[in-house]
Amino acid sequence: MWISIGANDIRQRYRRSVLGPIWITLSMAILVGTLGVIYSKVFNTSIDTYLPFLCLGFVIWGFISSTITESCLAFHQAEGIIKQIKVPFSIHVLRVMWRNLIVFLHTIIIFIPIAVIFGVTPKPVIFLALPGFVLLCLNGLWLGMIVALLSSRFHDVPFIIGNLLQITFFGTPILWPVESLGDKQLIADLNPVHHLIDLVRGPLLGEAPLVSSWLVAIALLVLGSAAAMLLFRRVSRRIVYWV
Repeated sequence: MWISIGANDIRQRYRRSVLGPIWITLSMAILVGTLGVIYSKVFNTSIDTYLPFLCLGFVIWGFISSTITESCLAFHQAEGIIKQIKVPFSIHVLRVMWRNLIVFLHTIIIFIPIAVIFGVTPKPVIFLALPGFVLLCLNGLWLGMIVALLSSRFHDVPFIIGNLLQITFFGTPILWPVESLGDKQLIADLNPVHHLIDLVRGPLLGEAPLVSSWLVAIALLVLGSAAAMLLFRRVSRRIVYWV
């Protein structure tokens, strides 16, 4: 059900567009290309290494931020379904994640020509990107459930989440490489989003993620899932009244 509804959301979004979802790919390609040229000069870094780094960082961050932002309204947008059909509430969060996964697949395509042009050679470690992405999605699922529950009760939550995401974006190694911090790399190490992104970006760039990144992602999954389950059990019966 959530796969069908999520795919239909994408079709409705680009129903009268000539290029359809290709606009997603084009807009991301233009953004990454422009910022890659500018910030490679700012950080005095070779564009050969910086542009693939920036491309993957932007694409993965786009998936994370869009999933969290849209999850805030997951229950409100599904108000008609919630009040008429008894289905698991997780379907509405999975719907959001699925349509953002479709967008992710459209944008990750631009990494292929960038990798070819700038000589990013595939290595066996690339296969670690798949379990890393699975961990990323699972963590996005429990976080999406929490913000959906909170947003259904408190309408200020989406604005708070939007501001927190802006701060997180600039505090995460997306525009800037970790090496630019010098001896202050602990700032990046304490950022859990950095570890989640690195589980996918690292293998695609031919670098094995640190063991600490796997441990952080697994710990977040266990603790976050437990928190989401406890919150859901406490408020699930009230959701239909809140939306």
